[in-house]
Amino acid sequence: MTKITYPFTNIPMQAGDILYSTIGRSTYYVGHSVIVGTDYLIKESIPGKPSGHTLTIEQFWGRHNKGDKFTLLRANKGAKEAAAWATDNLDKVQDYFVGNVDISNVEKNYCSKFIVQAYYYGANVKLAKWLNRFISPQYLKRTRKLKKVAVFSIE
Repeated sequence: MTKITYPFTNIPMQAGDILYSTIGRSTYYVGHSVIVGTDYLIKESIPGKPSGHTLTIEQFWGRHNKGDKFTLLRANKGAKEAAAWATDNLDKVQDYFVGNVDISNVEKNYCSKFIVQAYYYGANVKLAKWLNRFISPQYLKRTRKLKKVAVFSIE
């Protein structure tokens, strides 16, 4: 099998990787987070119907503006299981709604909640201390359950 790497790097993509995009124009000034599925496609919850969305890494890379940065985060455990859960449950994400803090509700979702659900339900890994609260994309960058592997900058 050919090793899949992040664009313009020699860093291998891994199922369960999380990419956190910084606050800026590309993320409507709120930040954004996505997870790499078992098929090495990006899984995310974004505004629109349905809210669950898949794109290639090249599409994800290309929708960022010059100067944008995003951080590659990896879990110490459970990444493959979380990726499988995200891949298998993305079609259940129908509505983008940051007001829904019920961790068991997959239908009404937002980007970082979907990732926390993938790790919690798919791998029994609790990325957030409090699950039934709003979990910002920035929170994922700060949790000790994820390690920073790289910071990419769009040139």
